[in-house]
Amino acid sequence: MEKMSTAKVDKQSQSGLKRTVPEGTVEEALELNKLYDDLRKQLSLPRTDRLGGRALATWDPDEKAVHVLRKDGKFGNFGYSHGGRLYLEYYEALYLLEMNRLQLEYHSMIMSIEQAYLLLLGETATPKCNEYLVYAHLTRIGYILVRHQNIPYYDKIEPTEEDCAWALALNVINNRAIPENVKKSPHFVKVKKEMKQIKECITKQQVQEQQQLSEADSSTINFNGKIISTGKRKVTIDESENPTEAKRRCLEVASSQKSFLDCLKDEPEYKQFQATFAKFDIVQMGDTTINTEDEVRSLHIAFDLYLHNNGFKKRSPKPPTFRLLILGVHEPFPTHAEITNIYNLQKYPVPILVVSVGESKQIQAFVYYFS
Repeated sequence: MEKMSTAKVDKQSQSGLKRTVPEGTVEEALELNKLYDDLRKQLSLPRTDRLGGRALATWDPDEKAVHVLRKDGKFGNFGYSHGGRLYLEYYEALYLLEMNRLQLEYHSMIMSIEQAYLLLLGETATPKCNEYLVYAHLTRIGYILVRHQNIPYYDKIEPTEEDCAWALALNVINNRAIPENVKKSPHFVKVKKEMKQIKECITKQQVQEQQQLSEADSSTINFNGKIISTGKRKVTIDESENPTEAKRRCLEVASSQKSFLDCLKDEPEYKQFQATFAKFDIVQMGDTTINTEDEVRSLHIAFDLYLHNNGFKKRSPKPPTFRLLILGVHEPFPTHAEITNIYNLQKYPVPILVVSVGESKQIQAFVYYFS
């Protein structure tokens, strides 16, 4: 086999992607100058830019916001009105600048994107940077994000007695605020009084009188009649007339099951209670011994997220799909008590979307559903 010469090896080693030329040589300087010339040529090419396709805005130092002077294109999801003028949030202005849909001026001078970053985000590290990263990323992929508004959304809906009862129960159990439309409901005072009577009845260890299935509808519960429980099961008519047959039936049921208590499941009172209990929604109370108030952080929701195909209208928005909680680089994830506290503070509860921004500006999202 013929040996390959040293010059041929060096020539092949320089033709790959890996650089083998020493630094500071004449060959490296010539190659760098060639790259600089190519870059200068690309940057010096004339570019056509349609100025009419961009909106015009200026920085308002008094309001500390971006004032829109001329709109161009669809602005239905951007901006807010104040004093008869249209203003943009800092994240909206930066997003439109990056999308080449906005020309921002500062004292009649056109600002670059870098200057806009310093003006709108500031020179020091603040949560605004993470909020803008999340806003820009989710907006580009089609979601609609607006500043969080903790409003009930169902003020025009007439609440029922069940809505009043659940609002009162959640207020006691989870310390959730009672909506204003529920307080103004004509059923609110009545339901509150009835629940207070039921609470006093339970506190005094009184029980409601149970009715037979043949005498009353199984879907209703009588809260008026009250008797003092003796702790013993009532004897039915069949058992009083034929006690031997009742004992035999009880033994047959007990022998086929694990416990003598299982024979009580055939009683009509048990079946009536089981049918009624199946209609209840179970609300699990939180364990207050896990976290104290000093350990629970006061986290804040940044944005309300809407899907693009839900017919979003900024003037009359519907309830959002998620509410966004944005965490910084070194900020730990919320605990169970913290996420529950944020959920309960909502006047119209929806799932929470926790978004974490990493050191490399990567975004991770986790959804918290509550049932």
